[in-house]
Amino acid sequence: NTNASDATQYYKLKKGAIETLLQHFDWMPQSTDEPKPQTDEEDYVDDFGFYPNRSEAEIVSAMRYYHVRNIVRSHRVRTLPTIDTKTETSMDANKDGHYTYSILPFKSTISNAGRGVFIDGFAPAGTLLSFFPGKVWPKEHLMTASLQTQMQFSQNDPRNQLSMRYDDILIDSRQSPYTVVKNLWAAGHIMNHPPPPIKSTMSVEEASESNDDQSSKDNDESSNPTYHFQPRQGPNCVTVPINFTEGLFTDQNDRLREYIPNEYELPPKSWANDVFEKEKVVMHGMGLIALRDLKDEELFYDYRMSPNENAKGSLYPSWYYVWDVDAAANRWSIDDE
Repeated sequence: NTNASDATQYYKLKKGAIETLLQHFDWMPQSTDEPKPQTDEEDYVDDFGFYPNRSEAEIVSAMRYYHVRNIVRSHRVRTLPTIDTKTETSMDANKDGHYTYSILPFKSTISNAGRGVFIDGFAPAGTLLSFFPGKVWPKEHLMTASLQTQMQFSQNDPRNQLSMRYDDILIDSRQSPYTVVKNLWAAGHIMNHPPPPIKSTMSVEEASESNDDQSSKDNDESSNPTYHFQPRQGPNCVTVPINFTEGLFTDQNDRLREYIPNEYELPPKSWANDVFEKEKVVMHGMGLIALRDLKDEELFYDYRMSPNENAKGSLYPSWYYVWDVDAAANRWSIDDE
């Protein structure tokens, strides 16, 4: 069961992360029989995706404090929906400020990818999962930016944390924190692009039963095996533009302004807001929504990277897989060769 496998992997990561904190603060029960992991090597990465042996003791202590804080916050915002026993329907679980899910950064399930972001709990398809934090560049300022600024955008994005909305508003998350966050859901910039698919010539049912003797493969070169993509691969969430409008912050909701994870590098010109927006926009942002029902698993979205047409060989980095060829061609006007 792939769904159960995803959840088990997540539970092991979360358990390891909590045990890391228990050991750091000397809170681990003495009766535990579990062996401690080897943590002396410089390249050791813990279950938070953090390299403690590459940092000074003060930095490690600060990181552990915020690791505890974020796990506690994640737990506090989560609660199962209340069931009305008379109608056997779910009551509104959000009316008291709670949710059935949160998100947490842990070590990615992708090898050597560092951190990843996981959903903790359950969210149905269409749920808003996360925001992209950082500086916002309106289109009109991007078009008139200095050559130096434009070069910095094109050449200084090693972690792929520049995100462009379809209306050409840029979200720059390169300086946004990974752990010290006010808005618990402002972690879109840490999410990974999904790894390349695993192909199999067997059906899903056959692949799940056993690994039969591979010497029995048909060596007939004229045969054309059918490749089956394994289930639950690829993006499980997708980017969406978000406009934080004035109407969202009326009355008691005005206090929520401090949780907007963005600020303008330069504010939009008044004529742009007047012409293109139906309601006054306090801040332009970007988020991620679930493409399917999600539970206790790593979140991935398609980076939709722009091709490097000046590169020798491939248009993309070796780790990058184009999940939607047609969408990439449409977005970046790639001609078929």
